[in-house]
Amino acid sequence: MKTPFDQFRDLANELTKELSKEMKKYQDKEAPRSSGEAELNRHIRGAEKEALSVERLVERQKTLLDELATKRDDAKQMADKRYEQTELAKKAGEEKLAERAALESKHYGEQYRYFEGLIDEGTRELDALERRALEMRLKLDEMQNKRYEFAMRQNMDLLKGALDQIFGADTSKSHPFTEEEEKKESTPEESIDSADEDDFEAKLKELERRFKQD
Repeated sequence: MKTPFDQFRDLANELTKELSKEMKKYQDKEAPRSSGEAELNRHIRGAEKEALSVERLVERQKTLLDELATKRDDAKQMADKRYEQTELAKKAGEEKLAERAALESKHYGEQYRYFEGLIDEGTRELDALERRALEMRLKLDEMQNKRYEFAMRQNMDLLKGALDQIFGADTSKSHPFTEEEEKKESTPEESIDSADEDDFEAKLKELERRFKQD
């Protein structure tokens, strides 16, 4: 017959397997980007449900351990009490009373050892459950963080689509009115103005040279 902790372990294993399946389904699935976020959200909801179930198991395990600790302490207290009463009954010559007290002392002693064993087993199982709960939470965080990736990619798709409509399909081509092309397409008047400016500067320098010589 399975103990409550065996049942907890089996259920935790099943929940962990379900979460792993959800993760693997999503990781193996090459969904189109347009439907990828919806698919991810579906897997996240399933993973959140499984993670919540494991967290509840952890809390239930802690409650059971507290209850078992109380039963263990009560059993020890009764075993010690009946043992003392057994000794008193023997001294008083009450053999039947001593026999009954001794029987109960043994019974409660066995109960104490039984509960102590369950607590040791339950504590180990609780540690394992808490590790699984942490692993599931971390995996869930990874899946939730994927939402940012989808939002970024979706935004980039929208941006590229808008640019394609404005500049055409190939947005890598330079704009027809770039600064370099404007320089290449300078008018003849601009070239003449530039030459006049150079001649003007030359004449000023020549005047400066003559005044220095005088």
